[in-house]
Parts: sequence; structure tokens; C-alpha cells
Amino acid sequence: MSAPHIPGFTFVEHLGSGGFADVFLYEQAWPRQRVAVKVVRPDVPLTDREKSLFAAEANAMARLADHPYIVSVITAGITEEGGRPFLVMRFCPPPDLGVRVRANPMPPVEAVATGIKLASAIETAHRSGILHRDIKPSNVLVTTYHEPALTDFGIAGRIQDVEGDHDVRISYPWSPPEMLDGRSNGTVASDVYSLGATIWHLLVGRSPFSVPNGDNSTRALSARILHAAPPATQRPDVPPALDRLLQQCLAKNPDHRPRTALDLARALQRIEADAGFPRTAVAVEGDRSDAAVAKPEPTRPPVEDHTVMKPVTVVTPVRPPAPAVTAAAAAEPESATGSSRSPVVWAVAGVAVLAVVVGGLLLRGDRGPSEADRVPTDPATSTPSPVLPGALDSPPVVSGDRTPEGARFTWRAPDGSRSGDTWVVYHVENDEFLRTSKKRIVLRTQDRACVQVVLQRDGEDSPAGRECV
Repeated sequence: MSAPHIPGFTFVEHLGSGGFADVFLYEQAWPRQRVAVKVVRPDVPLTDREKSLFAAEANAMARLADHPYIVSVITAGITEEGGRPFLVMRFCPPPDLGVRVRANPMPPVEAVATGIKLASAIETAHRSGILHRDIKPSNVLVTTYHEPALTDFGIAGRIQDVEGDHDVRISYPWSPPEMLDGRSNGTVASDVYSLGATIWHLLVGRSPFSVPNGDNSTRALSARILHAAPPATQRPDVPPALDRLLQQCLAKNPDHRPRTALDLARALQRIEADAGFPRTAVAVEGDRSDAAVAKPEPTRPPVEDHTVMKPVTVVTPVRPPAPAVTAAAAAEPESATGSSRSPVVWAVAGVAVLAVVVGGLLLRGDRGPSEADRVPTDPATSTPSPVLPGALDSPPVVSGDRTPEGARFTWRAPDGSRSGDTWVVYHVENDEFLRTSKKRIVLRTQDRACVQVVLQRDGEDSPAGRECV
């Protein structure tokens, strides 16, 4: 396959092809780095729609380029021969995430962490007014540092404009029912559905409604997506709460799915906490409060902070002259009523002692201080403070009892309540979530009832506290 000539870039190899573009690996001349270049194929008619789609993709990816889990666009342009639009992007070595997990599905701990990272990227796009509309495993690349990176915003749309689209491309295995039957051209809820289907694929190695060795034609897949119940992963190592959450993402009714990608990320974090998995941070701009950090006043940097050229000098160690004040005299304590010596004498003594110490260090060369020079360190004064003193390391304290109305639960923060605290209460039996600022709830049931309570404060989630009555 012939690659186009792009000034400043040297063709290396062909990486793959998509719906209307080819992707090539190039070597950029300056700064020298390997990049992926996406070029519209010569056999694709360059209609106004194709041009607008490509321009929209370039603008969307550029707007989101600094997100850690979105493939960044470096530049864009038009080829000299044929006038084909192209995008120059950060290179992520193949294969994509879909191929990687097809034969080796992810362990749950890795799938949940990947889901949180992708949800962070999608929430960031939504906050910028961008719907992806084509979230699927093959559109998730893997960086050289083994992090997921969402790409291919080729059919992305502005949230306020998508309902006016007359021609919407879809990927059937990952598309929600409302896009298959034409009720919607894409919403926040449809992106949440596709992300849930993608996480399901990471755990199983296939799309949720595909059947191993069965009829997976477009017609058969569409029928199952429209009418079949959302399936479970049927993996014994998948936490039941994760199976329920993914089935919620795949709900036929968009109103029954997590309300936002951030809500999905928070639910995945709660699953992490309950399962004892390592915590994965949410990477959404503005999600973490910086109100406690005072902004410094703009000032000129101090002179010592300036970067300057330093002349090279050679210092020859020289034994200093004998001190004018003996060590015993310098160490003589003051009387209770103060010293009769003048400040000048004490200054001379201090300089002399300093000269002895510095001279000794110079004469010893690179050997460092001797055992006699080392001063014992008091652990009470050397132990560093906690890196995150405000981190929510402890779960809320939850208690419950029976009342004539039903099961009553109350809770409190282990370190005391603060203004702005929000609580997420999960009713286990009904699989329902409630977000509230109150610290009590009554479940009108005489059956056994269990709740899990999570404290949300300054963009952080605590571990879940649990109680049953």
C-alpha cells in the first residue's frame, strides 16, 4: 500500500485501515519521534460530509489532547498529491485493546481500572460538549506505558447538534437499542452503553450480545440488542456488583443506565473498594477541589531562581589557619544572667568553628562525614507528614435498627462532618443508589435490608461502610 508523501515525515509501515481512512507509521524529522498518521483513503469520495467529519475529528481530539487517556493530535493537514486530509497523532504500538483481550480476557481488577480511565476520558469529552458515538475495544489503543488511550473521534458530534444529523454511522455490536432503531443519533446515555459493552468485552473477549459459534450477523445481533436481556459475564471471579453494573449500563431504557460517565466511574471505584482492588483515580478536570490550596500572588521570581551560565572554577582545598578561639571557649555556656562577651567576639568564634568544620570536610574529599560527625536524628521530628492528610482512608460508621416504619440506617464520617459532604447509599437488595446530603434513611421493608454508604468529599470517595438489619 502506497503512503502519501508528507514533508517532514518519513514513511515506515502501514498500520491498518478503518471505515474511510488508512493509518500509517511515520518518522517525524523534528522533533524526532514516531507518529501515527491517519489519511483519508483515495477511494473515498471527498464529499462535504467527509471533509466535515474529518475536520470535526481533528478539532475534537485537539480540544481533548492533554487528557492522559485520549490519543493526542500533534498536527493536521492536506497531502500534496490528491489533497487528502490527514491527522498526525501520538503513536501507540499495535494491537488495539480489542485484539489484545480476544484470546486473553482481562482479570477483573484490570478491567475495572481500565473502565475508570476510559470513563474519565469520556466524561471529559462530554463536559467539552463532545459525544464520541463509536466507543468500542478496537478504538482503545494502548500506550507504551500500558495505559488505555481512546481514539477515533471520526463520527463524534456536538451534543447540541447530533439530533440534526441525517446520516449516522454505527458499529452494531456496541451500539445501544435507541441508535439501532433510529430513536436517537447519540446521547450521553448511548456513550455510557457503549462503554459498558466495552468493559464487558474486556472481561469475556467478545461483545455482550454475540454468540460463540452462532449467528452473529448484523440482523441477528440487532435483534438480540433490541430484545434480549443484558447478559452476565458468567465469570466466577467477577464481583456480582460488577456484573449488575454492566447489566445496568446495557439497559434497554437509557434512563436506567448510570446518568453520566462520571457516575459509572464512581460506581466502578466503589466496586474496587469493596473487592479490595487497588484504587484508580478519576481523571476529570475540575472533579477534584483545589479550594484548600491558596493561589500565590503573581510576583517576579527571586533572583536565585533564574537560570544562568555558570563559569567553571577549580577550588584547591587549603588547610585553614588555626582558629583564634578554642573549641572549649566556643562551647562555654552562658550564665543564667547572660554573657558578658560582646556580640563581635561571639561572631568571631562562630566563624572560626565553621572554618574548622569546612576545612575538615575539604581535606577528607569524597568520603563524607565520619561517624563522629553524624548527629543522631530524632524520629519524632524527622517523620514526614502524611502525603494526603485529607484522604478518605476510613469508611463511614454505619448503624441500623428496626422501627415500625421499617429498617432505619444512620451514618457519620469517621473524622467528623464537613460542609459539602455528600453520601452515596446503595440498597443491596433492590440494587438502587441514592445520593444525599442527609445522614439517615428509612427503608420501608420488614425483610432483611443491607446498605453500603460511601462518603464523597472534595472529589474523593471513601471506602464503603456496610450494615444490615
